Amino acid sequence: MAAGSAIQIPSRLPLLLTHEGVLLPGSTMRTSVDSPRNMQLVRSRLLKGTSLRSTIIGVIPNTSDPTSDCDDLPSLHRIGTAALAVQVVGSNWPKPHYTLLVTGLCRFQILQLLKEKPYPVAEVEQLDRLEQFTNQHKSEEELGELSEQFYKYAVQLVEMLDMSVPAVAKLRRLLDSLPREALPDILTSIIRTSNQEKLQILDAVRLEERFKMTIPLLVRQIEGLKLLQKTRKPKQDDDKRVVAIRPSRRISHIPSTTEDEEEEEDHDDVVMLEKKIRTSSMSEQALKVCLKEIKR
Repeated sequence: MAAGSAIQIPSRLPLLLTHEGVLLPGSTMRTSVDSPRNMQLVRSRLLKGTSLRSTIIGVIPNTSDPTSDCDDLPSLHRIGTAALAVQVVGSNWPKPHYTLLVTGLCRFQILQLLKEKPYPVAEVEQLDRLEQFTNQHKSEEELGELSEQFYKYAVQLVEMLDMSVPAVAKLRRLLDSLPREALPDILTSIIRTSNQEKLQILDAVRLEERFKMTIPLLVRQIEGLKLLQKTRKPKQDDDKRVVAIRPSRRISHIPSTTEDEEEEEDHDDVVMLEKKIRTSSMSEQALKVCLKEIKR
Protein backbone atom coordinates (compact mmCIF):
# COMPACT_ATOMS: atom_id res chain seq x y z
CA MET A 1 0.00 0.00 0.00
CA ALA A 2 1.37 3.44 -0.81
CA ALA A 3 2.32 5.74 2.01
CA GLY A 4 0.98 9.22 2.43
CA SER A 5 -2.47 10.65 2.02
CA ALA A 6 -3.20 8.88 -1.28
CA ILE A 7 -4.46 5.48 -0.16
CA GLN A 8 -4.16 2.88 -2.90
CA ILE A 9 -5.08 -0.75 -3.37
CA PRO A 10 -2.48 -3.25 -4.63
CA SER A 11 -1.91 -3.26 -8.38
CA ARG A 12 -2.45 -7.04 -8.40
CA LEU A 13 -5.52 -8.56 -6.81
CA PRO A 14 -6.78 -12.12 -6.33
CA LEU A 15 -10.28 -12.33 -7.76
CA LEU A 16 -13.38 -13.73 -6.08
CA LEU A 17 -15.97 -14.58 -8.74
CA THR A 18 -19.59 -14.22 -7.68
CA HIS A 19 -23.00 -14.23 -9.32
CA GLU A 20 -25.06 -13.95 -6.10
CA GLY A 21 -24.94 -10.20 -5.65
CA VAL A 22 -23.17 -6.94 -6.45
CA LEU A 23 -20.84 -5.38 -3.89
CA LEU A 24 -20.64 -1.58 -4.06
CA PRO A 25 -17.99 0.60 -2.41
CA GLY A 26 -18.97 1.49 1.14
CA SER A 27 -21.39 -1.43 1.48
CA THR A 28 -21.09 -4.85 3.09
CA MET A 29 -22.09 -8.17 1.57
CA ARG A 30 -22.19 -11.75 2.80
CA THR A 31 -21.45 -14.34 0.14
CA SER A 32 -21.15 -18.12 0.08
CA VAL A 33 -18.06 -19.74 -1.43
CA ASP A 34 -18.05 -23.38 -2.54
CA SER A 35 -16.48 -23.51 -6.02
CA PRO A 36 -12.89 -24.78 -6.49
CA ARG A 37 -11.03 -21.57 -7.34
CA ASN A 38 -12.93 -19.44 -4.82
CA MET A 39 -12.31 -22.06 -2.10
CA GLN A 40 -8.61 -22.08 -2.95
CA LEU A 41 -8.48 -18.28 -2.72
CA VAL A 42 -9.96 -18.39 0.79
CA ARG A 43 -7.65 -21.17 1.99
CA SER A 44 -4.42 -19.88 0.45
CA ARG A 45 -4.92 -16.14 0.74
CA LEU A 46 -7.40 -15.20 3.44
CA LEU A 47 -6.83 -17.94 6.02
CA LYS A 48 -3.04 -17.99 5.73
CA GLY A 49 -2.39 -14.28 5.20
CA THR A 50 -1.10 -12.23 8.13
CA SER A 51 -1.10 -8.70 6.72
CA LEU A 52 -3.84 -6.21 5.90
CA ARG A 53 -2.79 -6.42 2.26
CA SER A 54 -3.55 -10.15 2.21
CA THR A 55 -7.18 -9.52 3.22
CA ILE A 56 -7.86 -7.26 0.22
CA ILE A 57 -9.42 -9.09 -2.70
CA GLY A 58 -11.18 -8.14 -5.92
CA VAL A 59 -14.86 -9.07 -6.04
CA ILE A 60 -16.02 -9.64 -9.62
CA PRO A 61 -19.83 -9.60 -10.04
CA ASN A 62 -21.99 -11.24 -12.67
CA THR A 63 -19.40 -14.00 -13.14
CA SER A 64 -19.71 -17.62 -12.06
CA ASP A 65 -16.71 -19.63 -10.96
CA PRO A 66 -16.67 -22.94 -12.90
CA THR A 67 -17.66 -26.02 -10.90
CA SER A 68 -14.38 -27.70 -11.88
CA ASP A 69 -10.91 -26.16 -11.76
CA CYS A 70 -10.19 -27.98 -15.03
CA ASP A 71 -12.66 -25.72 -16.84
CA ASP A 72 -11.56 -22.43 -18.35
CA LEU A 73 -12.63 -19.21 -16.70
CA PRO A 74 -15.63 -17.47 -18.27
CA SER A 75 -15.42 -13.93 -19.56
CA LEU A 76 -14.87 -11.70 -16.53
CA HIS A 77 -16.89 -8.57 -15.80
CA ARG A 78 -14.37 -5.77 -16.36
CA ILE A 79 -15.37 -3.59 -13.40
CA GLY A 80 -15.04 -4.98 -9.89
CA THR A 81 -14.90 -3.83 -6.28
CA ALA A 82 -11.79 -4.05 -4.14
CA ALA A 83 -12.95 -5.42 -0.82
CA LEU A 84 -11.71 -6.09 2.68
CA ALA A 85 -12.53 -9.58 3.95
CA VAL A 86 -13.63 -8.90 7.52
CA GLN A 87 -14.93 -12.37 8.41
CA VAL A 88 -14.48 -15.94 7.17
CA VAL A 89 -16.65 -18.78 8.49
CA GLY A 90 -16.21 -22.39 7.33
CA SER A 91 -18.64 -25.31 7.39
CA ASN A 92 -18.77 -28.89 6.11
CA TRP A 93 -22.58 -29.18 5.92
CA PRO A 94 -24.21 -29.93 3.57
CA LYS A 95 -20.86 -29.74 1.74
CA PRO A 96 -17.59 -27.90 2.41
CA HIS A 97 -17.99 -24.16 1.94
CA TYR A 98 -17.04 -20.78 3.39
CA THR A 99 -19.16 -17.75 4.12
CA LEU A 100 -17.37 -14.44 3.61
CA LEU A 101 -18.29 -11.03 4.96
CA VAL A 102 -16.69 -8.40 2.73
CA THR A 103 -16.75 -4.60 2.77
CA GLY A 104 -16.35 -2.67 -0.48
CA LEU A 105 -13.47 -0.20 -0.69
CA CYS A 106 -13.38 1.16 -4.25
CA ARG A 107 -13.89 0.34 -7.92
CA PHE A 108 -11.23 -1.08 -10.17
CA GLN A 109 -11.00 -2.31 -13.73
CA ILE A 110 -9.17 -5.41 -14.89
CA LEU A 111 -6.22 -4.57 -17.11
CA GLN A 112 -4.88 -8.08 -17.58
CA LEU A 113 -5.56 -11.55 -16.21
CA LEU A 114 -2.19 -12.77 -14.91
CA LYS A 115 -3.11 -16.33 -13.92
CA GLU A 116 -6.16 -18.59 -13.62
CA LYS A 117 -4.94 -21.24 -11.14
CA PRO A 118 -5.09 -22.07 -8.32
CA TYR A 119 -7.24 -18.92 -8.24
CA PRO A 120 -7.41 -15.98 -10.66
CA VAL A 121 -5.10 -13.00 -10.16
CA ALA A 122 -5.32 -9.84 -12.26
CA GLU A 123 -3.46 -6.62 -12.79
CA VAL A 124 -5.94 -3.87 -11.94
CA GLU A 125 -6.35 -0.12 -12.14
CA GLN A 126 -7.98 1.71 -9.27
CA LEU A 127 -10.92 3.84 -10.44
CA ASP A 128 -12.10 5.45 -7.19
CA ARG A 129 -9.55 7.23 -5.07
CA LEU A 130 -10.08 6.26 -1.45
CA GLU A 131 -8.85 9.61 -0.15
CA GLN A 132 -11.96 11.29 -1.55
CA PHE A 133 -14.04 9.32 0.96
CA THR A 134 -12.01 10.68 3.88
CA ASN A 135 -11.65 14.24 2.61
CA GLN A 136 -14.14 16.31 4.59
CA HIS A 137 -13.04 19.64 3.06
CA LYS A 138 -14.73 19.38 -0.31
CA SER A 139 -17.06 22.32 -0.66
CA GLU A 140 -20.71 21.84 -1.55
CA GLU A 141 -20.14 24.01 -4.61
CA GLU A 142 -17.73 21.43 -6.01
CA LEU A 143 -20.30 18.67 -5.63
CA GLY A 144 -22.72 20.60 -7.81
CA GLU A 145 -26.45 20.69 -8.29
CA LEU A 146 -26.76 16.94 -8.83
CA SER A 147 -25.37 16.10 -5.40
CA GLU A 148 -27.71 18.64 -3.78
CA GLN A 149 -30.68 17.09 -5.55
CA PHE A 150 -29.57 13.60 -4.55
CA TYR A 151 -29.10 14.67 -0.93
CA LYS A 152 -32.59 16.21 -0.83
CA TYR A 153 -34.23 13.00 -2.03
CA ALA A 154 -32.07 10.87 0.29
CA VAL A 155 -33.12 12.90 3.34
CA GLN A 156 -36.77 12.80 2.25
CA LEU A 157 -36.63 9.02 1.91
CA VAL A 158 -34.95 8.37 5.26
CA GLU A 159 -37.28 10.73 7.14
CA MET A 160 -40.29 8.81 5.78
CA LEU A 161 -39.04 5.78 7.73
CA ASP A 162 -39.42 5.09 11.45
CA MET A 163 -36.77 7.32 13.03
CA SER A 164 -37.13 5.47 16.35
CA VAL A 165 -35.34 2.50 14.76
CA PRO A 166 -31.61 2.85 15.62
CA ALA A 167 -30.43 1.82 12.14
CA VAL A 168 -32.64 4.48 10.50
CA ALA A 169 -31.46 7.17 12.92
CA LYS A 170 -27.85 6.19 12.22
CA LEU A 171 -28.44 6.38 8.46
CA ARG A 172 -29.90 9.87 8.88
CA ARG A 173 -26.74 10.99 10.69
CA LEU A 174 -24.56 9.41 8.01
CA LEU A 175 -26.25 11.52 5.34
CA ASP A 176 -24.79 14.59 7.01
CA SER A 177 -21.42 13.17 8.05
CA LEU A 178 -20.35 11.27 4.92
CA PRO A 179 -19.00 13.01 1.82
CA ARG A 180 -21.73 13.40 -0.80
CA GLU A 181 -19.75 11.42 -3.39
CA ALA A 182 -19.94 8.31 -1.18
CA LEU A 183 -23.73 8.40 -0.87
CA PRO A 184 -24.89 7.03 -4.28
CA ASP A 185 -23.16 3.69 -3.74
CA ILE A 186 -24.25 3.39 -0.11
CA LEU A 187 -27.90 4.34 -0.72
CA THR A 188 -28.13 2.04 -3.75
CA SER A 189 -26.99 -0.88 -1.60
CA ILE A 190 -29.63 -0.07 1.06
CA ILE A 191 -32.79 0.68 -0.92
CA ARG A 192 -34.72 -1.93 -2.89
CA THR A 193 -32.83 -2.40 -6.15
CA SER A 194 -32.19 -5.34 -8.43
CA ASN A 195 -28.75 -6.84 -9.03
CA GLN A 196 -28.92 -5.48 -12.57
CA GLU A 197 -29.47 -1.94 -11.26
CA LYS A 198 -26.59 -2.34 -8.80
CA LEU A 199 -24.41 -3.57 -11.65
CA GLN A 200 -25.24 -0.46 -13.68
CA ILE A 201 -24.27 1.75 -10.73
CA LEU A 202 -21.01 -0.17 -10.30
CA ASP A 203 -20.21 0.31 -13.99
CA ALA A 204 -20.89 4.06 -13.73
CA VAL A 205 -17.29 5.13 -13.23
CA ARG A 206 -17.91 8.88 -13.34
CA LEU A 207 -19.48 10.39 -10.21
CA GLU A 208 -21.87 12.50 -12.28
CA GLU A 209 -23.22 9.32 -13.91
CA ARG A 210 -23.83 7.72 -10.53
CA PHE A 211 -25.82 10.71 -9.27
CA LYS A 212 -27.95 10.73 -12.44
CA MET A 213 -28.64 7.01 -12.22
CA THR A 214 -29.39 6.80 -8.49
CA ILE A 215 -31.77 9.79 -8.25
CA PRO A 216 -34.56 7.93 -10.14
CA LEU A 217 -34.04 4.94 -7.83
CA LEU A 218 -34.58 7.17 -4.79
CA VAL A 219 -37.65 8.79 -6.34
CA ARG A 220 -39.12 5.36 -7.11
CA GLN A 221 -38.61 4.28 -3.50
CA ILE A 222 -40.17 7.49 -2.18
CA GLU A 223 -43.25 7.11 -4.40
CA GLY A 224 -43.60 3.50 -3.29
CA LEU A 225 -43.56 4.53 0.37
CA LYS A 226 -46.12 7.27 -0.28
CA LEU A 227 -48.45 4.77 -1.92
CA LEU A 228 -47.98 2.36 0.97
CA GLN A 229 -48.81 5.08 3.49
CA LYS A 230 -51.98 6.01 1.56
CA THR A 231 -53.23 2.42 1.58
CA ARG A 232 -52.54 2.04 5.28
CA LYS A 233 -54.11 5.31 6.45
CA PRO A 234 -57.81 4.50 5.68
CA LYS A 235 -57.47 1.19 7.49
CA GLN A 236 -56.07 2.94 10.57
CA ASP A 237 -58.92 5.49 10.47
CA ASP A 238 -61.49 2.69 10.19
CA ASP A 239 -59.96 0.90 13.16
CA LYS A 240 -60.16 4.04 15.27
CA ARG A 241 -63.79 4.65 14.23
CA VAL A 242 -64.85 1.08 15.02
CA VAL A 243 -63.22 1.11 18.43
CA ALA A 244 -64.88 4.42 19.26
CA ILE A 245 -68.44 3.21 18.64
CA ARG A 246 -68.14 -0.24 20.20
CA PRO A 247 -69.32 -0.76 23.81
CA SER A 248 -66.31 -1.40 26.02
CA ARG A 249 -67.61 -4.76 27.23
CA ARG A 250 -67.47 -6.17 23.69
CA ILE A 251 -64.14 -4.86 22.43
CA SER A 252 -62.29 -8.07 23.22
CA HIS A 253 -64.84 -10.30 21.48
CA ILE A 254 -65.63 -7.98 18.54
CA PRO A 255 -69.08 -9.49 17.75
CA SER A 256 -70.69 -8.63 14.45
CA THR A 257 -73.98 -6.74 14.07
CA THR A 258 -75.74 -9.97 13.07
CA GLU A 259 -74.55 -11.68 16.25
CA ASP A 260 -75.83 -8.76 18.35
CA GLU A 261 -79.29 -9.04 16.77
CA GLU A 262 -79.39 -12.81 17.32
CA GLU A 263 -78.46 -12.37 20.98
CA GLU A 264 -81.29 -9.85 21.45
CA GLU A 265 -83.83 -12.15 19.72
CA ASP A 266 -82.76 -15.11 21.87
CA HIS A 267 -83.15 -12.99 24.99
CA ASP A 268 -86.74 -11.99 24.01
CA ASP A 269 -87.69 -15.64 23.40
CA VAL A 270 -86.43 -16.66 26.83
CA VAL A 271 -88.45 -13.91 28.54
CA MET A 272 -91.65 -14.96 26.75
CA LEU A 273 -91.09 -18.64 27.64
CA GLU A 274 -90.52 -17.76 31.29
CA LYS A 275 -93.82 -15.82 31.39
CA LYS A 276 -95.74 -18.76 29.91
CA ILE A 277 -94.29 -21.18 32.45
CA ARG A 278 -95.18 -18.91 35.37
CA THR A 279 -98.81 -18.66 34.19
CA SER A 280 -99.15 -22.42 33.75
CA SER A 281 -100.81 -24.61 36.35
CA MET A 282 -97.76 -26.85 37.11
CA SER A 283 -96.73 -27.66 40.68
CA GLU A 284 -94.35 -25.41 42.63
CA GLN A 285 -91.53 -27.97 42.52
CA ALA A 286 -91.86 -28.45 38.76
CA LEU A 287 -91.95 -24.67 38.27
CA LYS A 288 -88.65 -24.27 40.13
CA VAL A 289 -87.00 -26.95 38.00
CA CYS A 290 -88.18 -25.38 34.73
CA LEU A 291 -87.05 -21.85 35.67
CA LYS A 292 -83.68 -23.19 36.77
CA GLU A 293 -83.17 -24.92 33.41
CA ILE A 294 -84.15 -21.77 31.48
CA LYS A 295 -81.61 -19.61 33.36
CA ARG A 296 -78.83 -21.99 32.38
